Amino acid sequence: MKFHIGKVILWLNNGKIREITFKPNKVNVITGDSSTGKTEILDIIDYCFFSSDSKISESIVNENIAWYGILFHINGKNYTIARKSLIKGRVSNEYYFSSEGEVPNSVDSNNSEVSIKSLIESEFKIDSDVSIPYGSDLIRPGSKISLRYFFMFNTISVNIIENDTGVFFDKQNSSRYRDALPRIFDLAVGIETIENVLKKEKKSELESKLSKLRRKGKAISNKSDSFKMEQESMIKEAKEYSLISPELDFDSSLSELESTVSGVQSEIYNNDSNSEIEHDIYLKERKIRNLKRFVSEFHSYKNSLSITSDSLKPITFLKEKDSDIIKTSIFSDVINLLTGELTEIRNACKTKTPIDKQVNDEIKLLEKDLSILKNSRSIMPDRNKSFDDDKEKYFFLGGVKSKMELYSSRNDSLADNTDSEIRRLEERIGAIDVVDTLEKRDLTIKVIEEIISEYMRITGEALVNYSTYQPVFDYKEKALLLRKPKTTFIENVGSSSNHMFLHLFFTLAMQEVSFRNESPFVAPYIVIDQPSRPYWGSGANKKETLNKSDGFKIKKAFELMNRFITSRNENLGEFQMIVFEHIPSDIFEGLDNVHLVEEFKGGNALIPDSMLGSSK
Repeated sequence: MKFHIGKVILWLNNGKIREITFKPNKVNVITGDSSTGKTEILDIIDYCFFSSDSKISESIVNENIAWYGILFHINGKNYTIARKSLIKGRVSNEYYFSSEGEVPNSVDSNNSEVSIKSLIESEFKIDSDVSIPYGSDLIRPGSKISLRYFFMFNTISVNIIENDTGVFFDKQNSSRYRDALPRIFDLAVGIETIENVLKKEKKSELESKLSKLRRKGKAISNKSDSFKMEQESMIKEAKEYSLISPELDFDSSLSELESTVSGVQSEIYNNDSNSEIEHDIYLKERKIRNLKRFVSEFHSYKNSLSITSDSLKPITFLKEKDSDIIKTSIFSDVINLLTGELTEIRNACKTKTPIDKQVNDEIKLLEKDLSILKNSRSIMPDRNKSFDDDKEKYFFLGGVKSKMELYSSRNDSLADNTDSEIRRLEERIGAIDVVDTLEKRDLTIKVIEEIISEYMRITGEALVNYSTYQPVFDYKEKALLLRKPKTTFIENVGSSSNHMFLHLFFTLAMQEVSFRNESPFVAPYIVIDQPSRPYWGSGANKKETLNKSDGFKIKKAFELMNRFITSRNENLGEFQMIVFEHIPSDIFEGLDNVHLVEEFKGGNALIPDSMLGSSK
């Protein structure tokens, strides 16, 4: 995407307008004294881009401002957003918007935050399809991703430059932004695509439906099993009343019972078969027990042979040392005899023999027959019963008929429909081609580390003893670490000046990999607040001027930024940096892509002394 900030605009209460102009494809530097409002510019940009709170100071700044505004260029269009100043520290909901980049002499509210944000989000390719893939306590899964989450890639505030806790993104003190970062990171740097996210969401939705259907199918199956048990009970009772033949199997019994309840006259049957089935079950079970006992004893026998085999192992040793042994007349006969016995024992100890297979096959066959017999027993009558009269008989048959009609057709139909829907969902899920991003993630991590290695070569000695270390991108923590060469040791990097370089490397690398992966979500600009802050010190140790060593380091940082702009332009892209500094302008003299915007000193500031006071 194409993006740069053209102006920051302040409409003062006295009617005057303050404009600060920035150039595209440049490192725009505002340098000067402390407490002149440089950092406020970062807060003003954030405020105009829909922040829900603001750190703009009331004294001098907000008390003199009626409206804050920015003019920016995005994808060939010029837009102006202005937002009314804070009221007692609370943000305003009043906005001015121009789709032509107009900067009016006086500002009135003409649009809503929702409408303006929706238009800007469309330029970032953010719509209702760009949603949070998984939620947290503060972020609902499936909710639309906020444009503001991606602005975390566009700032390096002085707070994180001086932070030694390994935090590389601003706003991580906010739970919402802290939760959002891992959820939007892959989209931001181009590891994920919207198309693939939508496919994942659709596949997840279908898999959820499939899971519910399978549970439903299991419930239907369980009901069918329960009904089968009820059918067995009905068949058994019908046989006890001699309404159907006791010798019939389940399916035949069910068929005859259906005929009976349909009005067909049944014969009266004699219940002699139950005892015969019980006898057969007893015989089968006894055979199975005897065969399993035989298997157990046979295994014990083979184990004892194995022990005997171990005791005969010296025979093998003696045969190997045959030439070294003084033999008696019977030595050879004894050795040959024992060798033959050892061979026989080893053959007998083989893990699988024909008898093993035969016995196991016989046990399986008997168990199968036993299962059939037990199923038959489940529908055999336990005793002979009779109806007191025809009324009781017809009442019984009516109850059987009702149960069969209730369960049979409905459950079969429901089960068929459920199975059909399961197959249909499985086919739809199989047709969704979701790209596995794990490999791309690993490759992106390597690219990030490769890019940062190049930055480290450019800055060279500015990193002092860390100049030869290897960068390690911690994907889980979204942080940059340094590894000692040819070891797995991760260095605990000291000195805030080194942290400054790490933050610069990290943010530029995020921008570069987003550009290479053609991510539409990360705007090609960064705002850096006082990168030289670690070199000036603070409090009683604050320096008046930079020493030669510190000047060399900060110049290296600007050389890296200058080179970054050159590289981006050579690759047909654009990039803008806005840097707030204390350093003298001679430090970045001679760098083609560094542009001095203004020096805030001698009365010049965010709100110059000349603009305070009476109206124009």
